[in-house]
Amino acid sequence: MGGRTFRATCHLRAWTMDSLKAALERLDETLDVLERAVEERLAREAAGAEERQQLALALDQSRASEARTRQAAQTVSQRLDGAIERLQTVLED
Repeated sequence: MGGRTFRATCHLRAWTMDSLKAALERLDETLDVLERAVEERLAREAAGAEERQQLALALDQSRASEARTRQAAQTVSQRLDGAIERLQTVLED
């Protein structure tokens, strides 16, 4: 009877080791999939960060252009007001 118990125990250990190896292989495959997913996500986020940086730069440039345009419009308006006043003075005389 002792021999049968020993064989059964050895068989159980072999089955357990096979199961453990299979589980470790599945775990390894799953970790590979997760690592690839994380790498892809990080790459997408990096691309998104670069795009946000470019958009922020474009926005800053647009704001600067708008400020220059406002200043130019204000200068033109003042000059036109001056020219109108001079014309009115000339016409009144």
